[in-house]
Amino acid sequence: MSDKKSYINHLLSDEKKWQNSYEQPISYAPLVKLANDNWIVPQHFLRYKHTLQSVNQVLENINFSAHFRVLAAQKGEQIYLQVAVLSPDNYKTSSYQGDGNAKKLLFGRRWIVEENLPTSELIQTAFLALKIAREHEVRELFLLSHKGTASTPFNNHHDLPVMAQNAELVSLDARNNSELNNIDELLKRIEFAGAHVLLKSTQQVSDEHTLYTLKLLCSECQLSEFNNKTITFLTISNSANSFLHDLIQALIRVSDEYVSEQFKYQGFARFSKHNSVEKIGELSVAMRSPKVLGLCSLGKQHANKLNFEIDSSRAPQGCGQAIDGFLAAHGIEQPENAHLYSF
Repeated sequence: MSDKKSYINHLLSDEKKWQNSYEQPISYAPLVKLANDNWIVPQHFLRYKHTLQSVNQVLENINFSAHFRVLAAQKGEQIYLQVAVLSPDNYKTSSYQGDGNAKKLLFGRRWIVEENLPTSELIQTAFLALKIAREHEVRELFLLSHKGTASTPFNNHHDLPVMAQNAELVSLDARNNSELNNIDELLKRIEFAGAHVLLKSTQQVSDEHTLYTLKLLCSECQLSEFNNKTITFLTISNSANSFLHDLIQALIRVSDEYVSEQFKYQGFARFSKHNSVEKIGELSVAMRSPKVLGLCSLGKQHANKLNFEIDSSRAPQGCGQAIDGFLAAHGIEQPENAHLYSF
């Protein structure tokens, strides 16, 4: 115990009393000694109070592609993240006379940052914002020709209310769900990032499942992971419609994996496949095991108070009737943690 006490006195000896001003350990927070002899206070025993300045401080430690930048801004009391994208025009027409290297400055949707959001969750919000922004680009880069014209059927800008009110116009029928007999003809109608797609091989796995290997022929795509990329994916049925849906999912998966490997906080790629799943699990146990934490009764009281404050503050206000209906649909009058919420 004296070892822990001397170390926490060292941690709290400077004027800020902690390594970051926007996060502070609760009273009687436990110290955990890791396998590499470093001492830490687990994040679930820290109290957070983020400001625009602190959010920007966190974002400064994130590294990613030069064409995508996560920004923090504030409107009133609300802080939010937004991805800025420098991108070529994905919808240039044949009459477009501009510079082929010209780029537009675009902004993605806003991602709310709560004042008490753990720093780790703030970083992961930036991670998710980048994944969604890049998925948006991938969907717009997929082109399908129709009798001399072309469309981007997977983009996010289609009028969903109109589609919902006229579902018969887009619903699958026998005409467009026929068996895929000529993959080469279908591929002639597809472009990705301004280039065609080449079939390298097919393998029949079962009556309805086929394994396709394709090569993308784009070579100057801003999303560089797609340049001359070979992708393999499994279709769930032998129809052209299924092939197209499974192809776009395979392309999005390539983008997601790129973000997982390239998104780094303080040089560390949290979701990289180079991280050991077993060791991450062991680290989690080391920071959460009651035996390791050894919380005293006062420590448990302060931890329970912190958990109550966080959970209760996240309940949406003014939604009591909707939530009651949601619970009733599952035959539940009150959830186990009803004491947390006041709608």
